[in-house]
Amino acid sequence: MFINLHTHHPTLSPGILEVESVYFGQGKTPVAPLRSVGLHPWYLEGIGLEVAKSWLNEQAALPATIAIGESGLDKVCQTPWDLQVLAFQHCVEFSESAGKPLIIHCVRAFSEIIALKKDWKPRQTWIFHGFDKNIQTAARVLRAGCCLSFGAALFRENSHAAESLRATPADRFFLETDDAGISIKAIYERAAFLRGVELRELEEMVKGNLERVFEIGTDL
Repeated sequence: MFINLHTHHPTLSPGILEVESVYFGQGKTPVAPLRSVGLHPWYLEGIGLEVAKSWLNEQAALPATIAIGESGLDKVCQTPWDLQVLAFQHCVEFSESAGKPLIIHCVRAFSEIIALKKDWKPRQTWIFHGFDKNIQTAARVLRAGCCLSFGAALFRENSHAAESLRATPADRFFLETDDAGISIKAIYERAAFLRGVELRELEEMVKGNLERVFEIGTDL
């Protein structure tokens, strides 16, 4: 079984367990059996945070929702920083109250997010999705008690994702497609090659991580 932890384009293909990423204001009905729900930093202005919080509260309680997010901080987007931090804090609170892990969107804000985690002391696991930074940054995130999720960057020559994946402990990573036009099977095959393991062994690694971190079975 291939587990796609974070996708905006679920395929509903046999043998693939997909977690569809849904954000407030998206205007799209989720189609995958599992989902994560959050307040994306790109789409915060003009939404009305109280309305968004009410939506998030409803969505977080659904059995199909296994994670909160993606949410986080992004120094490149135009959304005001204070609004990003406030929305992120709301998502952390929902993650804690619902007892569901948090999927992190992070652009040039690793130090800030790690510092907030230290201050807020969440019990739930934080997972940095689409990770493509160097092993030093990976080590900082891992030391903070977080997990990493790798995707299409594993194929890019100018990305540090491959070296970071090799250095990440087997019990601390996931794989994803995000919005890339590449299959989760191809990402698994690339990750297995980079780690020097058989594809089946990698499948079992990620399956075990999902079952442990999310406390769910994979026979869904």
